[in-house]
Amino acid sequence: MIVKKIPFKKQSKASFQKLADYALDVENNHSKILVDYMLDTKNGMEKVEAYQFTNCSFEDDQDNIDEILNTQKLNTTSTQDKTMHLVVSFQEDETPNLETLRAIEKELLEALGMENHQRLSAVHSNTNNLHIHIAINKVDPITLKVVNPYNDVGILQDAAIKIEKKYNLKIDNHLSNSDKEQGKYNIHSMTCNFENWVKEKLAEPLNILLKNEKTTFEDLQKLLAEYDLEFRERRKGFVIASKSDKLFCKASTVHRELSKQQLEKRFGNLELVQESTVVNNTVSEQKNVEVDPNKKFNKFEGLPPSPLWEKYKEIEDKKKLELEKELKHIKLRRIEFRNSIPSMKYTKDTFSHVKNQRMIFKRQTAELYEKYRRVSYRDFLLKEAFNGNEEATKSLRRTKTKIDKAENTLSSNEEKPKLFTNVAYITKEGFAVYKDKANKLIDKGAFLKVSLSGVKDKEFLLETLLKSIERFGKELNITGEERFKKAVLDVLNEYNLDVKFTDKTMQTININNKAVKEEMVARKLLSKVIEQKIEIIKTDDELTEEKRAKEILVMQKFHKKISTTNAPIFAGELKKLGLTYDVIDTMDTEEVDIKVDSFLLDNGNMDGLRAMNNEVTNNLKDEEKERFEKFVYLFENSDKITDISLGFYENRKVDVDKYIEKYDMTLTKLDKKANAIQFLSEKNLKIIEEFGKTLIKINKIEKVNIIKSIDEGLTNF
Repeated sequence: MIVKKIPFKKQSKASFQKLADYALDVENNHSKILVDYMLDTKNGMEKVEAYQFTNCSFEDDQDNIDEILNTQKLNTTSTQDKTMHLVVSFQEDETPNLETLRAIEKELLEALGMENHQRLSAVHSNTNNLHIHIAINKVDPITLKVVNPYNDVGILQDAAIKIEKKYNLKIDNHLSNSDKEQGKYNIHSMTCNFENWVKEKLAEPLNILLKNEKTTFEDLQKLLAEYDLEFRERRKGFVIASKSDKLFCKASTVHRELSKQQLEKRFGNLELVQESTVVNNTVSEQKNVEVDPNKKFNKFEGLPPSPLWEKYKEIEDKKKLELEKELKHIKLRRIEFRNSIPSMKYTKDTFSHVKNQRMIFKRQTAELYEKYRRVSYRDFLLKEAFNGNEEATKSLRRTKTKIDKAENTLSSNEEKPKLFTNVAYITKEGFAVYKDKANKLIDKGAFLKVSLSGVKDKEFLLETLLKSIERFGKELNITGEERFKKAVLDVLNEYNLDVKFTDKTMQTININNKAVKEEMVARKLLSKVIEQKIEIIKTDDELTEEKRAKEILVMQKFHKKISTTNAPIFAGELKKLGLTYDVIDTMDTEEVDIKVDSFLLDNGNMDGLRAMNNEVTNNLKDEEKERFEKFVYLFENSDKITDISLGFYENRKVDVDKYIEKYDMTLTKLDKKANAIQFLSEKNLKIIEEFGKTLIKINKIEKVNIIKSIDEGLTNF
């Protein structure tokens, strides 16, 4: 959180009316600029999230402003500023709620000792950072004296540090009293200068490395690289420079052993990258001249100007001609009126009329200058970018932004400057901002940064992912909090989006999630088929009540297994469902490791196993009976079969529990490899789906037959 006191120009004392006008943007004239800006009434208050007057008596905004102005007028002795303007700005992904914002405003005013002063505060969201404008009447409403808190900048920074800790906000650089005395920080930006920052970061690790005799120059370079720094040669010495920004400081000021002489004495001759000292002064010396930022200054001449720059110049030149034309017209009218004054009869009314006319000409001239006001090239680019001009977006994004791995971002190797239809606004850096009530998406060119509220918003995340796919394609890189990554995976899974991640862990989870979802769909399909089978069994007149109950119980167990577990299914279970082995043999299978309840072929189990084999043989017919008899032959005459699973008999509708009890049989858990039916095979799913349709038809026919039987019975009755 940054708190800034905004200074006013010396030649123009601050007035609360101007500050309020700047905030509210009521009439867009010089006297009301500040209030207009804060409340943005000209644009329907689009940028204003909320505002409030404090310690004022009225409900109407202008009445409150008039009350503050009248309070200021009651102080007739002071000639100093009677209004203070503060701006409280939060980091990009911070969106404190309204209650917190008002509490922060109150605590800042209490720290200044001005909590009882009249003020207007407005929360703005029209930039990349949520911020509050606070316009304060410095005139104490009771004593009518102008209050100027001593060391107000220091007080505000100390208060900001406490507020950040209290409300769990991200920590910014702030100015302390000791730092101020040492000149350690820039008093306007409240940020640490580059040399001091390097000293703070490197002092301790450098001391450790330089004291160690085994330290190499490569070790020092690695340390610097951790902070995006490197050694460079400048003139006749060494500097420490930022790799990504145009910042450097003398290496010897960071540590005396880092001078060129000391380093080469210790490590031998060192060849470093030369720090550029060339500065182009031709542009800065030509005041009031716009230079095409897209044009590269180099030795090649005759390069064509950019189309955007040409368009900008054309618009501005046309405005200039129109302004000159209309100013000339007003000038002629003014001369004509001035020439008519001598012929007028001088009275009090005439004098008033002349004065009014002059004021009208003055106002009309001012309106023309405002109408044809020259806009900067950046403002022109912002407007073009907002209207979907991709070249303008590229031009604004000349500086490549680095991804902070701690931030929630989506990116890829591919980059397109595409703008989407629902952009809220574009920042001066060319970042497009999309948002809803609680969440924000910032398109920074090379990546999309996502700021989520405390509540998961699936629709916002879905829209974000669709934008990411359209911008970067279907292979994405993701960084940020685990909560964000999990939310992204949940949305991908729920909406079945085809996306791959460069992060191996994320991609593994993504693949597993898709497999789980597909398996859930397959199990749901099979569950419905089992339910259809149960309905058919219930209406099968050929079954005895005992056999019907037995078959229903078998199907219910199968249904429970499919619905409540991830256990594999086998050919025998599908056979119980009604599929033939000819069909089952065509299905895709996979080898799985399972623990199986089995009967060992020992003396204690042999009698029971033979009895169950006899029951199965008696129940089977034709080909199935012939196949089972081959198994019985191997069972009796071969040493290859050492055990038989419990499911082998259950799948053939044998009441195994009855035989276990009767013959005192023993079950053993055995590790087995078995061929299970693949749940995710498209061929298998199609077979099950077609079989389900067959069962539905059978079920419908059975229901029709039942209705016919009932009708016939009623007729006979």
